[in-house]
Amino acid sequence: MKFSLRYSLRKWHVLGTPLSLAALSVIAVVITMHPWDGQADDGDTSRLDRTLVNVLRAGRFTGQVEATLEARLGRRIDPRLADLGRLLFFDTAVGLYEDNACAGCHSPARGFGDTRSIAIGVQNNGVVGPSREGPRNQRRTPTVVNTAFYPKLMWNGRFFALSDDPFDNSQGFTFPPNHRTITHLLIAQAHIPPTELVEVAGFTGTRGTIGLRFDPFDDGLGGVVPPPDSSGFRNEPIRQAVLERLDTTPEYRKLFGKVFPEVRAGAPIDFSMFGRAIAEFEFTLVRANAAIDRYARGHCDAMTDSQKRGALVFFGKGNCVTCHAVAGESNEMFSDFQMHNIGVPQIAPAFGVGLGNVIFDGPGENKDFGLEQITGNPADRYKFRSSPLRNVALQPAFFHNGAFTRLEDAIRHHLDVAASARNYNPASAGVDLDLRNRLGPIEPVLATLDPLLATPINLTIENSTT
Repeated sequence: MKFSLRYSLRKWHVLGTPLSLAALSVIAVVITMHPWDGQADDGDTSRLDRTLVNVLRAGRFTGQVEATLEARLGRRIDPRLADLGRLLFFDTAVGLYEDNACAGCHSPARGFGDTRSIAIGVQNNGVVGPSREGPRNQRRTPTVVNTAFYPKLMWNGRFFALSDDPFDNSQGFTFPPNHRTITHLLIAQAHIPPTELVEVAGFTGTRGTIGLRFDPFDDGLGGVVPPPDSSGFRNEPIRQAVLERLDTTPEYRKLFGKVFPEVRAGAPIDFSMFGRAIAEFEFTLVRANAAIDRYARGHCDAMTDSQKRGALVFFGKGNCVTCHAVAGESNEMFSDFQMHNIGVPQIAPAFGVGLGNVIFDGPGENKDFGLEQITGNPADRYKFRSSPLRNVALQPAFFHNGAFTRLEDAIRHHLDVAASARNYNPASAGVDLDLRNRLGPIEPVLATLDPLLATPINLTIENSTT
């Protein structure tokens, strides 16, 4: 079977279009909940600047992380490899079902993140955006922007650098086994998405092998999913099927050959090459030059007085920075990359063709156990990775399941989690119609709420000036 480059040969201008740098719009929103009634004079501004500069220094926030990328890689970004990764990122041929690509869920129009509360992968309607339809997966697709600096990936944190540094593979990554070509966590993680049935691989050929409830998803369309190998999993057989497509596509042979001498000499394309190409493209998506970055570098007029007060709340009384951390292994990404139960209301799609293709947890199949799915430890139930906040204003929904669609509501949830969760209304929260009818029980979630959020937080304008 021969494949062309399809969508990937279109002229995408994403890299030349600046992404929104509203990473700290969350700060301004906190303050606008308690409006400032007067105009700040020069004395107020000077006091704000002195205070905020000291706070940022104490918090080890430099605003310079974007400029460190190539130094930490130990080399310059390879434009040919990155462009190859860009083509792969947008090409449906990488998915066996042939109707979805990385860009189908990581939408360029939404900061390379999801366009829906819960992702829609295979068997979609061919639309990327708010009108996308098809069976839901399990969680919201996070952005790939700035993931070069993430030491832990995925909502349940299942891919991480054992060194807590995504640029350091000296201790290996959780997947795949340590290998000299897998020098960054993003290269390792890129081995997985093409193998996910619900995302891009599909179910064709799986009838009678997964379970009766999944048989209806085998509609005979797209490529056939190979059976499991001796490991009992399909991951490697699917990778080999994808590689066969790439190797039998002359255009890809030529493009891989330009970057990898062994391919140019006649060797087959291997999956580490695919992973390196995807990761290289993602390295070009580092965007960490928000107003607060420029401010930290000495441009005091980069932020408004309202934003400065919001930053003081964020780093101070609001205690936001405890989980949305910036120092150390957080790499100024506004996440501690740890797992927390923050009492997010549980929403779940119905299971079935055109509805949802993941069976959720619990007897009512309306729960998401989060980290427990990986560790098997009930104490980890309902825990998810702290979401990094850069470019947060581009998201159409928030938290792992998109339970809130307005940034202001997501912030208010943190201020009084119990009240927010118990009074949650999916319709007023703005989630899609198909996610409004199956709410999981909230009391078990609140019973193990992270102690950091157990007590409501009372914020007033005075908190931003002290």
